[in-house]
Amino acid sequence: MDIAKDRMVILEYTVRLPDGSYVKGENGPVSLNFVAGYEQILPALEARLLGLEQGQETEFVIPAAEAFGEHDESQVMEKTFEEFPEGRTLQAGRWAVATNTETQAQYGYFVKKRNEESVVLDFNHPLAGKDLHYRVKVVHVRAASGEELEYLRPCEHAEDAEASPPPAS
Repeated sequence: MDIAKDRMVILEYTVRLPDGSYVKGENGPVSLNFVAGYEQILPALEARLLGLEQGQETEFVIPAAEAFGEHDESQVMEKTFEEFPEGRTLQAGRWAVATNTETQAQYGYFVKKRNEESVVLDFNHPLAGKDLHYRVKVVHVRAASGEELEYLRPCEHAEDAEASPPPAS
């Protein structure tokens, strides 16, 4: 069976950067389970997996533009401590997480540098501007169960349930 929409897939994979460092799988392949066709994984990764069959192994590169985008210098900002008092406690070379007080949404940023008056923050994704080198083995492919699809498409299945007569007692 090949990878296609509505199929449950189990992969083993590694991801490296062009310099050979690992993003995932440094100590051996890691496992990934997903149902194809529901944007559960990086779209460019899923596109390269479609049509592969159980047991198949492959290697490919996803260019930065198709992965997490190119590094965007407009997302690197210098903030004075008057604008951003929290910056006084940040350490250069570390990642931090901020929470929007109104929405409770969280987002990460990298502290590029800090001096006596300001901090330079990079809001790009950590993998922005980096090509991703995948090595993949398709471990298992099967049709997704009704329960799995109901979780992914609850509205479609809720309509089906409403249209169906109730089970006989």
